[in-house]
Amino acid sequence: MTTFLAPVAVGIVLGSLLTGFASHVAAPSALRDALRQHRTLPRRAVPPVTLAVPVAEGVLGLAGLVALFGGSRTGVTVVMAASAALFGTYTGYLRHVLASGRGGPCGCSRSDVPLSGWAVGRAFTYALLAVAGALLAQAAVPLLTDPAELATVLLAVATFTALLWYWPLALHNPAHHPAEGDAAPWTS
Repeated sequence: MTTFLAPVAVGIVLGSLLTGFASHVAAPSALRDALRQHRTLPRRAVPPVTLAVPVAEGVLGLAGLVALFGGSRTGVTVVMAASAALFGTYTGYLRHVLASGRGGPCGCSRSDVPLSGWAVGRAFTYALLAVAGALLAQAAVPLLTDPAELATVLLAVATFTALLWYWPLALHNPAHHPAEGDAAPWTS
């Protein structure tokens, strides 16, 4: 089971990092605008954070691919641990924004994904997958040599990466407005 879970967890994290990087590069104003609407950072901190987030995602994603294809278990472990910290930061930040009653877009993609408990849940899921990838990196490297196993892992990675990427948008219901005191999913 570990020989399947390990490369899938690592693949989902790397795929999500690179998807996030590409999304931020494709629409650089989306994150900046979301951070401004959240009103949690000082105004002068928004530009550096807007630059740092896609750089961190891109560097971690590329470093992870290099480590994975280079057969470096230590490299994969380090990238997964750093990714867990990054996604944990996203989780805490998004949870804080929601708890403080602020809204707006998530800022996590080029489309207008609304900030919700589902976005927090996705970030938390990525953090857990990165922790699993760090703990199981020994089983994720070297890459699978059996073509059937490799195809299965690649299909699972592509499927779960896409499902997680669209999770907050797919579960967003603009017609639903929780009553006063109702907890939104993943926020209580």
